Amino acid sequence: MSRVERWLALTAFAAVLAIAGCAQQPSGTAETAGPTGASEKIEVMVPCGQVGPFFEAVELFKNANPGVEVVAEPENMVTITAQILDGKAQPDLFLSMGDLEVDLVEQAGLVVEGTRTRYAENSLALMVPKSNPANVQTIADLAKPSVKNIAIPDPEQNSVGKHAQTALERAGIWDKVARKLFVKRFAADTKDATAQLQVQASIGYYPCAVEVHIKGQAPAEPKKLKLLGHIPADLYDPFWCEGAVIKGAKNPEGGHKLLDFLTTPEVQEIFTKWQFVREAPTSPPA
Repeated sequence: MSRVERWLALTAFAAVLAIAGCAQQPSGTAETAGPTGASEKIEVMVPCGQVGPFFEAVELFKNANPGVEVVAEPENMVTITAQILDGKAQPDLFLSMGDLEVDLVEQAGLVVEGTRTRYAENSLALMVPKSNPANVQTIADLAKPSVKNIAIPDPEQNSVGKHAQTALERAGIWDKVARKLFVKRFAADTKDATAQLQVQASIGYYPCAVEVHIKGQAPAEPKKLKLLGHIPADLYDPFWCEGAVIKGAKNPEGGHKLLDFLTTPEVQEIFTKWQFVREAPTSPPA
């Protein structure tokens, strides 16, 4: 193949990724290939919010399993779930940001029994624009008159939205804030709305505030957002990133093997670095 032909092939491949990927398509994360002539391929659907830790973990997995090719498709969590529910995708491994998405897939009878696994604890964050015009400091401040609009992901489609609603209810301010809510389909849209000053505050996944969607890059402070901190852990039930093997997968054994690997101590350290941690409750459970 000539230099021109190689360039055209790469350009075409990049165009396909741009059309099919996340709102902000991760750079260089569409495929993690093993050695030429790999004897095994594992197809994974991974949320954009896990690009950083997932691809670090994949490198360790490949080192421990020479000859295995991991083909990953980073995409918005809602899109991934919908593709599986619609029967358009049957990955060897389905990874989620929380419990709701796996609940939906499991209730549809699409999860291979015994494969549903928790692998990284997740948490909620309170975010405001850098200028913080409403002077929000805590979740209680969302009820103040100066807070006109609050963004949360759709509680029917996102784990973060589901647990955010619970947090607002347990904080005793749901009746005061429900009319202020801008409900977004994608979790990433709540960050965008906050950064663009469309809302005075938003609730999102804590690790997503530092996720950069770029393979090989470390967590980074958000540029146009101010991360106020964790929503108090007392206000919502613990939840984890979870994974499962999907019925109809071509390599269910491989998917299960990779999922088990995500629970190992060395991978847990990676997820901790990427802020997949839960703040300790301020009071003991009842």
